[in-house]
Amino acid sequence: MKKNGLSYPIGWDRWKKTLLIMRITFGLLLVGVIQTFALSSSAQQAKVSLNEKNASLVSIFTSLQKQSNLSFMYKDADIEKYQSVSIDVEDEEILEVLGKVLDKTNLKYEVYDDVIIIKPKEVQQDEMKDVKGQVVDEKGNPVAGANVIVQGTGRGVVTDSDGHYTVKAKSDDVLRFSFIGYKSQIVLVEAKAKIDVKLVPEVEDIDEVAVVAFGAQKKESMVSAITSVKSGDLKSSDSDLTSSFAGKISGVIGWNTGGAPGALTDDEMNTKFYIRGITSYATGANIDPLILLDGIEISKLDLARIDPDDIESFNVMKDASATAMYGARGANGVIYVKTKKGKEGNIRTTFNYEKILSRPTDEIDVVDPKEYMRLFNQAIMGRGISDQPVYSNERIEATNDPRYPSWVNPGNDWYDILFKDYSINNHYGLNVRGGSAKVQYYVSMNHNDNNGLIKTDPLNQFDCNISNKQTNFRVNLNADLNKSAKLNMNSFSTYDNYHGTVADVRTAYALAFNASPVDYAPVYPADEEYSWPHIRFGGRGIDSQTGIIDNPYAEIHKGYRDRVRYSTINQFEYIQSLASFVKGLELRASVALTKTGYFDNVYTTTPALYTLRKYDYATGEFWLSASNPGQEDNKLSKKTGLSGSYAETIMDYQLRVLHTAAWGEHQTSFTGAFTARQKDDSAPDDLMGSLPYRNIGLAGRATYGYKDRYFIEGSLGVNGSERFAAGNRIGYFPAVGGAWIFSRENFLRSASNWLDFAKLRASYGITGNDGVINDPRFLYLEDIDGGGNILVGEPSYGQSYIVVNSYAKENTKWETNEQLNFGLDVKLFKGVVEMNVDAYHAVRHNIYDYRYTIPASVGLIQPPLDNFGKVKSQGFDFSGKVQHAFSSDLWMILNGTITYNKATFKEVEEPGGKPDWQKRVGHDISQSFAYIAEGLFQDWDEIDNAPVQDGIVEPGDIRYKDVDKNGKIDINDAVMAGYPETPRLIYGFNAFFHYKSFEFSMAFQGAGNRTFFINPAQISPFVNNRAVLTAIADSHWTEENHADHSFWPKLSTESIVYHNPQEDYANTERRKSTYFMREGQFLRCKQIEVSYYLSKNWIKKYKIDNFKLYARATNPFLISDFKLWDIELGSSGFNYPIQRSFSLGCNISF
Repeated sequence: MKKNGLSYPIGWDRWKKTLLIMRITFGLLLVGVIQTFALSSSAQQAKVSLNEKNASLVSIFTSLQKQSNLSFMYKDADIEKYQSVSIDVEDEEILEVLGKVLDKTNLKYEVYDDVIIIKPKEVQQDEMKDVKGQVVDEKGNPVAGANVIVQGTGRGVVTDSDGHYTVKAKSDDVLRFSFIGYKSQIVLVEAKAKIDVKLVPEVEDIDEVAVVAFGAQKKESMVSAITSVKSGDLKSSDSDLTSSFAGKISGVIGWNTGGAPGALTDDEMNTKFYIRGITSYATGANIDPLILLDGIEISKLDLARIDPDDIESFNVMKDASATAMYGARGANGVIYVKTKKGKEGNIRTTFNYEKILSRPTDEIDVVDPKEYMRLFNQAIMGRGISDQPVYSNERIEATNDPRYPSWVNPGNDWYDILFKDYSINNHYGLNVRGGSAKVQYYVSMNHNDNNGLIKTDPLNQFDCNISNKQTNFRVNLNADLNKSAKLNMNSFSTYDNYHGTVADVRTAYALAFNASPVDYAPVYPADEEYSWPHIRFGGRGIDSQTGIIDNPYAEIHKGYRDRVRYSTINQFEYIQSLASFVKGLELRASVALTKTGYFDNVYTTTPALYTLRKYDYATGEFWLSASNPGQEDNKLSKKTGLSGSYAETIMDYQLRVLHTAAWGEHQTSFTGAFTARQKDDSAPDDLMGSLPYRNIGLAGRATYGYKDRYFIEGSLGVNGSERFAAGNRIGYFPAVGGAWIFSRENFLRSASNWLDFAKLRASYGITGNDGVINDPRFLYLEDIDGGGNILVGEPSYGQSYIVVNSYAKENTKWETNEQLNFGLDVKLFKGVVEMNVDAYHAVRHNIYDYRYTIPASVGLIQPPLDNFGKVKSQGFDFSGKVQHAFSSDLWMILNGTITYNKATFKEVEEPGGKPDWQKRVGHDISQSFAYIAEGLFQDWDEIDNAPVQDGIVEPGDIRYKDVDKNGKIDINDAVMAGYPETPRLIYGFNAFFHYKSFEFSMAFQGAGNRTFFINPAQISPFVNNRAVLTAIADSHWTEENHADHSFWPKLSTESIVYHNPQEDYANTERRKSTYFMREGQFLRCKQIEVSYYLSKNWIKKYKIDNFKLYARATNPFLISDFKLWDIELGSSGFNYPIQRSFSLGCNISF
C-alpha cells in the first residue's frame, strides 16, 4: 500500500499497526510487572533496620511497627520472659528480621493482611468452645449480616438482626469481623468466651464493593460483568465528564466528535459513548446506555455535568445478569453513578480552582491566496474551460501589496480573521462534608466559565464569541430518624447560560473554508457615499435559500443566540429496617422529581455588504458598491418561530425490599423492586405529545453463596411499556449467573504465595429495549396526516390527500438482547497485579426495520416496519492494574484497558436483485458500501478501453473496478469496504507515580479497526469559492505529474462529482469510493499532570490540611498518519475542533 493516502479493504498493514499499538500497551504493563516482581510487593516486605542489645521483645516489636505499616498482636504472658534480645540488621525485609528475632524463642508469627500475630510454637490442642458476642457500628447500632470468620479454617457465621453471633473456636484461634463499608477487625480468642466488636466505617475505600442493580454487593461475590472506576481517573480540564470515558473504562466504546463549548442539547455533545458498541442498526432506535444517578435515570447532558469530585463510585454494568432487572432499558448497558454522602465528624472543606488555556489540537491547512489563484487558473485551463487565466499575474502579485491597503487586492486568511489562537477558561469547585451522629451532609458547588475562539469586530454592537457559564449545585443529606429508620435526600441542579453566534458554531470552521480568499475584503473603510456609522462588510450577497452570507465574517456578526438550560433532580429515600419482624429484612421507598428546561432566543441584524467598485492608485480615493441595498438593517430583532425550546417534568417512584440471611457457611439475599416513571411535556407539539409518557416495572434478584467461594444468582425484570399493543405490552427479561473463587480451593493452597484471588464468572440472560424507533410513539396505531398534494385538471389545481407516515403494527415487540458472558478476575503477588477480563457473545433480536421485499404492485406508499432484524455482537473487555510501593515516599500505579466489539448483521431484509457481495449478513453494521478505486486515468486510450462510467471523465479522473464485469460502472459494483466507522477497538493505559511531595501522571487512549471516508465533494476546491487544502495543492494529478494515486485527481472548478458521480455523498445510494477511505487508528496522549503538595509543616499553621498545586496538559499530542484534521473527528473534519488545553490549578482542603 502506498503512502499517498489511498486505502483498500483492510489487510495485514493495518493489523501490523494495531498489533504494534497493543504491544506497546502490554509492554508498558509488563515493564511495571517485571519491576514489581523484582522488588517487594507489600508492607510485609518493607525494609527495616535494628540495632538492639539486651532489649525486650515489646520494644523490638514497637520499633518494627514504627518502621512499617504492620501491627503486632500478642499475649503479654507469652513474651514477658524474653527481656534480653540482641540483634543488629541493616535494611532487611521485616519478615526476615522477625524470623531472626524469634529464632531462639519458643514463639512463631502468623501474618494476616497488615497484622502480625505472635504465638507459641507449640500450643496445646484446645477443645472447641462457643464464643459469643455482638457486632455494632460506630454509633452502637447492631450490624446484621456481618461476617465472623475463624481465620485459616473456613468456619464462620453471620450476625443476626441484633448483631449477635455464636461461633465455635479454640483459644489460639483468630476471629475476623467484616462488613460491607467497614474496616475488617482481627481479634485473638484467648480465654475469652464473649467478644464484642465495634466496626469502624471505611467510607473512602470502596474497592471491595460494587453497585449492582437496586443494591450493592461485595466484588468477590459478584457474578456480573461490572466495571468500577475511581473518580480520580475521570478528572480532566474538560468540563464534560464524558470526555474521559474512552480508554479508561473497559467495555465502553467512545470517541470525541468536536470541542465546541456549551453543549445544551444531546446533538451538540462533543462525545459519543456506547457500552460494548452499537448493536442495533434501526434508524431512530435507542442505542444509548441507561444512565442512573443514585438510582434515578438522568440524561447524557446531566451526566456530562457531574463533577468528578462529587462521585463516590462510577460503575458500568455490561452483561445481562447485571442489567436484566432494568428490563426495558437494560439492553444497551447501564452507567450507575453514586455520589458522595455526608460523613460524621468535623467539617471538611475543599476548594479547587483551575485556569485553562485552550486551543485546537489541529488546524485545517489551506494554501495562501496567491497560490489559490494560480491553482484556479490551472484548473480552468487544464480542463479546457478557458484558454485564458482568470487571475492575471499582476493581480496575483498585487495581492496584499504593502504599498496599498490590504482591502484593495485582498488576500484573506479566513481562519486567522475569524478565530483566536486560544481561549481562556476557568473552573471553580467547592465542597463541604461533615455531620453529627444523627445527620450528615455533603454540599458542593461547581462553576465552569467556558469561552470559544470566535473573534468579534471592535465596532460590532454585541459580542459574537461563545460564552457558556455553567453552574452545578449539589446537596446530599442523611438523617437517622431512629435506630431502625433513615431518611436520605439527594439534590442535584445544573444551570447553563449560553451566549454565542446565530450560526451553528459547529459549522463555523466550514464557513471559513467555503469562502473566497480573494474576491472581497472582510470589511471596508467608509467612502463618501457610505460613511454613516456601520460596519461595511465585504461580500456579494445573501443566499436566498439558506440565508447564509458569502462573507463568513459577516455571517458570524449578523446576530447572536442566548440560550438557557436548567435541570434539577431531587430524590427522597426512606429506609426502614424490619429486622424486628424478620431478621435481615429492609424496606426502601423513594420518590424523585426531575425538571428540565431549554430556551432559545435568537437576535439578528442584516449586515450591509459591499464590494470595491474602483480604487485610484494615484490618489488613494475609492468607491464602494452596495451588494444588498435596501436590505441592510443594523437594528437587532428577535427571531420568531423557532423550535427546540422545551420543558418537562419527570416523576420516578421506587419501592424496594431487601433481605439477607446466613447460616453456617451459607449466605442468601433477595432484592425485589417496583418502579414507575412518568414524564410530562409542558409544551407539547401535538396531541400525542400532551399525553404523559409512562413506564412501570417489577424486578427481583435472588443470590446464594456457599463457603465464600461458590455463588449463583438469578434475576428477572418485568416491564410494561405504553408503546406496544396489549398483547406485547409486558416484557419479561430473565438472567442467571454463577461464580467460583477457585483460588480458595485446597488444591491451590500451594500457590497462595503468589495467587491472592482468582474467580471465574459466567452469566446468561435476556434484556430489553422498548426504544425500537423514535417515531411514531404508539407503534400499534397508524400515523396519518393530510400533507399530500397532487396537481390535477387543466389548468391544474391542487388537491390534498391522506398520507400514511407509518402503518399500524399490533404485533410489534420489544427489541431483546440475548447475551452469554464469561469472566475471569485475578489478583497476584499480594495485590500487586490485578486483571479482569470478560468475553461475550450476544444476539440482538426483533430489530425494527423496513420490509423491502414487498412488491410495489401492492400499492404501499412506503415499506412497512416490522421486527425481523438480528445483529450478532461479540468481543472482550480487559482491564489490568499494577501497583507497588517501593517505600513510603515512592509508589506507582499502572492501568490499562482494552475493549473490542464486533457487531455484524445476522438477519436483515434487503431489496431483491442484489449481488452476493452486497449482502449485508456477516458484515459490520456500520460498514460502508464503496466503489473500489483502482487509480487515476492516465490518458484517453485508457479511458476508451475501460468500463464505461458516468460523469465527464478525462485523464486524471478516478478509475473504478468493474466488479460484476458487465462493461460499465454502476451501483452493483459497490462492495462492503474497510472496517466499520464505529471503532471495533478502543484501548488506553495510564501511569501514576508518587515521590515525596510530587506526583506525576499520564494517560493515553487509542482506537483501531476503524475506517472513515473523506467527503470529496465537501473539499472540492473552488466550488462556491471554496479554499484549497494544502494536501490537494501538494498532491494532485497534472499533465506533468501522472501520479496514479495522488491525493487528488485532476483539478477542476467543478465539484468532483461532476467528473466522478461515484463520489456523491448526497446521492440516495450514499455513493463513495475507496479512493477517499482512510484508516482511523490513532494513539492520543489524553493527559499529562504534575502535582506538588506544600509541606504540612508550613500549611498547618494556617489550619490547612492539604494544599496541592498542579499543572495539566490535556490532549497534548497525537500519533497518526492522517494529517488533514484531527483524525478522531473522522469524516466530520470541519466540526468545531477538538481542544488541546494547558492549565494551572490548586486544591486546598481545611
